[in-house]
Amino acid sequence: MKPCTELKNLVETGVYYITEALLMRYRTLHIILLIFIAPFLAIAIDTASLRKAIVTTATKYVGVPYMYGASSPTAFDCSGFVGYVYREAAAITLPRSSRQIWAIGLAIPLAKAQPGDILVFDTSGGFPSHVALLIDKNQMVHAVSQGPRTGVMISSLNDSYFGPRLIGVRSFISDNSAQNSVAQKPENSSPAQEPVKNEIPVDTISFAITNEVLIYTDKIPAQVGSGVQFVVRNETGKDGIFEILFYKMDLDPAKSKTIRQDRVSIKAGASVEIDPIILTETGQYKLILKTSSNLKRVERVWKVVGTK
Repeated sequence: MKPCTELKNLVETGVYYITEALLMRYRTLHIILLIFIAPFLAIAIDTASLRKAIVTTATKYVGVPYMYGASSPTAFDCSGFVGYVYREAAAITLPRSSRQIWAIGLAIPLAKAQPGDILVFDTSGGFPSHVALLIDKNQMVHAVSQGPRTGVMISSLNDSYFGPRLIGVRSFISDNSAQNSVAQKPENSSPAQEPVKNEIPVDTISFAITNEVLIYTDKIPAQVGSGVQFVVRNETGKDGIFEILFYKMDLDPAKSKTIRQDRVSIKAGASVEIDPIILTETGQYKLILKTSSNLKRVERVWKVVGTK
């Protein structure tokens, strides 16, 4: 066999001698490598596209208002927003609550988190209560109920309120099967951590008991059929026993009805989770908290509206 023309000079000096057979062997090796590598390249491309779609979908809802228990393009709560975006952008079904997202998702370090992964926060003192979508190493998009501005917004990861309350990152995007995935529970999770079918969305609302009277009307409505769970912190400086009453209000006070009455003991500086209230009717609701000596310390009113 004669050497390749373009390498004639090198061949004559005895440096190289490339035959057609040798070239064929290299071409064959190249094809074999492509056959094995191509699927992995396709998965990487699909995953990157999926993450981009999640972020693009999420950011188009910036400005949509917050509503407790909502998960539609007209209003969201935090987990409702994350779940809606994942369904629309990636056909991935997530658990409905921040706690379930924390329990079911794959834990990853923040340093290894990628766009579209879910940031989980403790905003209530002791458990996961808020979720957001990572945009990049510096930003997140989420539905916010705290602060002077509420609704879907983009925030810095170093936000003065949310930054210190980040407790971890959860991922539901598998590099092995990016499309049409469904959230799976970790191997070490208990049966109680399984996603609940037709899970009722429950929003967590925190407030503190002090030695002053707090009267508050919530500007954010709740969606009928959802639930609210209050987390009460005792900041009076001493242990106490408190009465908590829930009312469904009426224009005629005589027609107002008591939904539930709880009696709780809370140590100074500690917090207690009250069982959720499921809001089955539209209208005005009121929570009243009193001390054991019948002194009112908290009055909170919120509105329940129908679905659009």
